[in-house]
Amino acid sequence: MMVLRVVFVVAVVVGVVSGAAVCSDCDGPEPVDVVTYYESMCPFSRKFLTTQLYPTMKLLPDNVMNVTIVPYGFAHEKEENGKWVMYNCQHGPSECVGNVIAACVLNMTSYESREYMPMINCMEVNTRHGHQMEALSKCALATNMSEPEILTCYNSTEGSQLHYQMGQITHAGHIHYVPHINVNGQHSKVIQYNAYNHLLEVVCQLYKGPEPAACKARQQATLVG
Repeated sequence: MMVLRVVFVVAVVVGVVSGAAVCSDCDGPEPVDVVTYYESMCPFSRKFLTTQLYPTMKLLPDNVMNVTIVPYGFAHEKEENGKWVMYNCQHGPSECVGNVIAACVLNMTSYESREYMPMINCMEVNTRHGHQMEALSKCALATNMSEPEILTCYNSTEGSQLHYQMGQITHAGHIHYVPHINVNGQHSKVIQYNAYNHLLEVVCQLYKGPEPAACKARQQATLVG
C-alpha cells in the first residue's frame, strides 16, 4: 500500500501548488477537483461533508468531480519509540480516534472516494463524543466494510503512520481553519464560501464537459464573487 499512499500525497500536494485538477480521463474534460482538509469532530466539517460534499458527489458522475479528503486539521502528535502518538486534537481525544479511523478507511479503499465516502459520511452523521467505536460498528455494517480490518489498522503502527501522513499533507496545505476547501487547486475566502454553501453550483459552473443531469435539474444558486 505504500505506493498508493505516495500517489495520494503527490496528487494532493500537486493540486494545491499548481492549481491543476486531477485528470481521471485525459481524453475528455477534466473533472472539477475538490480537496477538503477536515477534523472528524468539527461541526463545520461535519456539515460540509454530510450536506454538501457527499450529496454532491452522489449526484454527479465520476468524471465530473474528483474528491479528496484529508482527516487531520489541527491535531498535534509526537514520536515515541518509533510510533507517532497523538497528544492533542482540537476537539479532544475523541477527534483523534475519528481522524485515525478515517485515515485507515481511506487507505483500505485505496483512496477511492466512491468507496470511502459512504463510510466517512456515516461516521460523521452518527458519531458522538466518546462513542466512535459504536459508530464504527454501525457504519461498517451499513457500508459493507470490515470492522476488524479497520480496528487492526487503528490499533497498530499503521494507523498512527497513516494519521501522521495526513498531517504532513495538511501542513503542506497551509490551512488556517477547517473545513478548508480547495477547488481546482485554488483557495480563497470566496471559493471557501461558495463551495461550503453551494458546492453543486460551483462544480456545475466550472465543469467544461456536457452538462450533467444533476446540473440541468438544479435550482441555480447565486454565488458570490
